[in-house]
Amino acid sequence: MIFRSIHHPGDVSRAWLAVQAQARPVAMALLVVMTVGLAAALQGQNILWPFVIGAAVAYMVAAVVGQNRVLRTPAQIEVFGSTAAVQSMWEAASEPIQPAPAYVSSTRLAHGELTVGIGDSVESFHRADWPEFDALVQALRQAAEAGQVGLPA
Repeated sequence: MIFRSIHHPGDVSRAWLAVQAQARPVAMALLVVMTVGLAAALQGQNILWPFVIGAAVAYMVAAVVGQNRVLRTPAQIEVFGSTAAVQSMWEAASEPIQPAPAYVSSTRLAHGELTVGIGDSVESFHRADWPEFDALVQALRQAAEAGQVGLPA
C-alpha cells in the first residue's frame, strides 16, 4: 500500500522542488535584512558592506532551512507486510526507486499524531498531513502486529 501526504511533490522535478522550498524562507530572510538596512540608512549609517554580508548570510541560512525541510518532511509511505519505507519530499520527487523497507516495530496514536518505530528510527505523522490517515494507521498497526508474530514472549 502506498500513502501520500499533502507534501508529496507529484510530478515536480527536483530542481523545481528545491526552488519552491527555498522561496518562502529566502523571501522572509531578505525582507528582514532589507528592513534593518532601511532603518540603518534612514539613520544615516553606512550600510553597504553590512547589507551585502547580511544578505549573503541570510540567503545561505534560508536556503539551508528550505532544503532541510525538503529532505526531512515525509511525503510517501509504502507498507508491505511487516515492513514499511518512508520517502521524503526529495526522494519522492525523483525517478521511482524502491526504498529500503524496514520492520515496523511499534505504533502509538495520541492526540492526532501517529508515532511509529520503523527500523532504527521513530517517525511521527500528523493527521492534517495525510488525507488517508485512518487507513495509514490501520496499515502500520497491521505491519507492527505482523512483525511481532513468531517473536518469543
